[in-house]
Amino acid sequence: MSLMRRSYLSPTVNSNWNIWREFDDMIEASLPKKAMSPQVELKENEKGYLFSFDVPGMKEDDIKIEFHDSVLRIYGERKSEHKNEKDGTFHTEKYYGHFERTFRIPEAVDEANVGAHYENGVLQVFLPKTPAKESKKIEIKKGENSFSKLFSEKKSEDSH
Repeated sequence: MSLMRRSYLSPTVNSNWNIWREFDDMIEASLPKKAMSPQVELKENEKGYLFSFDVPGMKEDDIKIEFHDSVLRIYGERKSEHKNEKDGTFHTEKYYGHFERTFRIPEAVDEANVGAHYENGVLQVFLPKTPAKESKKIEIKKGENSFSKLFSEKKSEDSH
């Protein structure tokens, strides 16, 4: 369904009030709002991944960060209220919006050193990469295969 804003008629009773505008605002307020989706900037280098999220007006307590099984999850809820009282008219707007962003990290991350910082509406999350492991050379031994013994079935001495 597509809503179109109609031309406003000139108000006849009060020059500050328009019934058609009130009706349209009421209809718009009843429609589902698009969920908030913070913009993100990702930087990667040999040290790790740096995520920067734009979340202006949010409090640190309203943002949650999780890292599990190579997946970074940022989620939270924005709560905003605007009040305006002018010339005997009281106007209040409230906005509540949930957001969630998830990212799969392709390399191993040093989970013990993951960190986050929030300042001036920007949340930064740093995921350090684990140091690259050198390959290990494996010596091939000759003679009796001791690995077979590890996987062979033991016969019970109690069986007759």
